[in-house]
Order: sequence, then C-alpha cells, then structure tokens
Amino acid sequence: MSGMGPLLNGGRVVIVGGGPGGVACALLLHQLSREAGRSLRITILEGKQFSGARHHNLCVGVLSPPLQTLLAERLQVCFPAKLEHREIAGYVLHSPRALVVLNDPHERSVALRRVQFDEYMLGVARERGLEVIRARVVDLDFHAERVVVYSDNVALEADVVVGAFGLDEGSATVFGRSTGYRKPEALSSIVTRFHPGPESMASFGGRIHAFLRSDSGIEFGAVTPKDDHLTINIAGRAVSDEQMAAFLR
Repeated sequence: MSGMGPLLNGGRVVIVGGGPGGVACALLLHQLSREAGRSLRITILEGKQFSGARHHNLCVGVLSPPLQTLLAERLQVCFPAKLEHREIAGYVLHSPRALVVLNDPHERSVALRRVQFDEYMLGVARERGLEVIRARVVDLDFHAERVVVYSDNVALEADVVVGAFGLDEGSATVFGRSTGYRKPEALSSIVTRFHPGPESMASFGGRIHAFLRSDSGIEFGAVTPKDDHLTINIAGRAVSDEQMAAFLR
C-alpha cells in the first residue's frame, strides 16, 4: 500500500481473529470512529465456531485484572458474570526451594470457559452492528490503495487489515507470505482436565497452584480450579505428552 492515512467515511477494516484481542480492537475502533463522526465497515473473520463449544481454544480460561475494568470503562461492555465458574482467591507458587502464597483482596481473577467468553464477545460485536464472518483467511493480496483478503468462503476488499490471530499457525503463515511478519518465539503448551469429585474440589480451594520447574524441559506447570474440575497445563519450548504424564505423577 502507498501509505497509511486517516480512514475515510465508508472505509473498511478487516480483523483476522475473533478472540478477545480482535473483538476488543473492533469494538474500540467502532467507538472511536463514531466519536469522530465517521462510519466504518468493520468485519471480523474467525474460523472457529465457539457456539455449542464446537471448537476450543488452548487456554486455561482465567481472566485477570484489570480486564473487567477495561471491559466496562474502555469498551462499555458488561462483564458476563453468569459465565463465571469460580473466583480465584490467589496464587500459590511452588519452587524447589520455596512456597509463596500471593493474595490480593482488592483485585480478583475469574475462572471461566474461554469458548463461552469468546462467543459472548462476538455477540456484543454483532449487537453493535459489526460484521462477523466464520471463515479462515487463506491469502492476502496487497495493492496500491487496498488489500484483498481471501478466505475459504469469501473475498473482501479492505483499507486496513489487522492481524489478531495470536499464535495460529495458518494465519501466521499467510501473513508471513504477504508481509514481513514473522511468528514470535513462544512456549508450547499442553492442557488437560481432571475431575476429582465434589469433596476434593471443595478442599482444593480457590487458588491457582503454579509450579516453577528447573528440570524435565518444563518451564512451568499450573493447576487451576474450575467449576467441577481442575484444569492442568504445562508449558515449555517443546513439551510432550510424556512430560505431562510425568508432571501429573
């Protein structure tokens, strides 16, 4: 493109990714454009189907402060309290030499199911008149004054394209082919769940237990209480099922 100027009335923005980052970007852009007296066409492309939990995100599902304040004050979005599984009372850090308990009575984290939160946020976007299309981007074609975004079921012309796809391999490859984007180094992660029963869940409490490991190739592991189960995750440069089994033992 020849250069970024101000978005004119009727301009189009395509956001690739319908997670919290992509939807927040769309909502804020919609809000700021209205304040500036401009009408923008904003489209969110998301390949996953969150309703009915048909697809999942590799995420533990804990919202930490100040997310709730940002939703209310910056985006004018009510926090969906009905989606809460459990309030997180604090964190317990385990290392080979010490155990540290972290509590903050003034700020609270909330455990929920990420796919339900993502579907809620996409619903807010739809209610405010933003276009949400279930599609995966397969290519980008840059021209002097526009970008053509090709997906598996629609092609869109845009003035601006925003990549909000996190660490999605497919989208990263598409952006890498068409731009100078390079996927950042990141830890890989494995997530599983364990159902210990009501009594054990009650005795476990509302704290997240994080284990800082110096062996086995695991950077850290964590056990997070949800409504009726524990979500367990490990992360490292190249974690495996065998490492998860060892961590569970």
